[in-house]
Amino acid sequence: MRCPYCGGLNQDRVAFCVNCGRDMRRAAQNAQSQRPPVPPVQQTSYPTNQPYHASNTAAQPQRPTSAPVRPSASPVRPVPADQHYAAGSGEPFLLPPLLSTVAEPEAPAPFPPSTMAQFEALLATGCQTYNVIESNIENGRKIVSIAYQRCAGWQQAATLLQVVKEQQERAYKTTVIRGVFPQQQNTYTFTNGQLQFDRDVRLGDQISKRYVVETGNGYAADTIRFVINE
Repeated sequence: MRCPYCGGLNQDRVAFCVNCGRDMRRAAQNAQSQRPPVPPVQQTSYPTNQPYHASNTAAQPQRPTSAPVRPSASPVRPVPADQHYAAGSGEPFLLPPLLSTVAEPEAPAPFPPSTMAQFEALLATGCQTYNVIESNIENGRKIVSIAYQRCAGWQQAATLLQVVKEQQERAYKTTVIRGVFPQQQNTYTFTNGQLQFDRDVRLGDQISKRYVVETGNGYAADTIRFVINE
């Protein structure tokens, strides 16, 4: 530390200067006593019997709650919810609507049907255009795979009924019609409904025809299953 009298250098916390021999403690006490006093912090009090009002706090300075937001160099344009941009290009494109957002047409008869008459009533407006992809004979059963557009469950049932009427043969007691999507690869035997037609089914002492129908892929939560005996 430096002596306040002669300016000589001394070690820290020495009592007397090594150059002039003066008492350095007294000089430190005199410097401390000459510092101006620090005024106490004045606190503003408010009456407790008055309701809160914005004017009561108007005199208090407002502290910023967050840093000011700086404007970006380039403004961001909002993108519509149905508009997206393909990767690697700046051209927008519209996504096709989801199947669940498209209202299904109303069935012309009760669905699922409980009688053969109600089942055949679906043919009037429900049958879709289809293509036969494959026809095989497996274990004495005729199995036909067809492709047609995705549609409602009652339209699947109507299409499958129309195909089984055209594809069944007397030589085979069982005919299975499977609706598939050729572009969809999965482990399901059918993806667009299935109808199994059994020609000779014994119910007690009677012989009847049976139609077992499943919509979709047979495992989805919205799959509909019903059985009609003719």
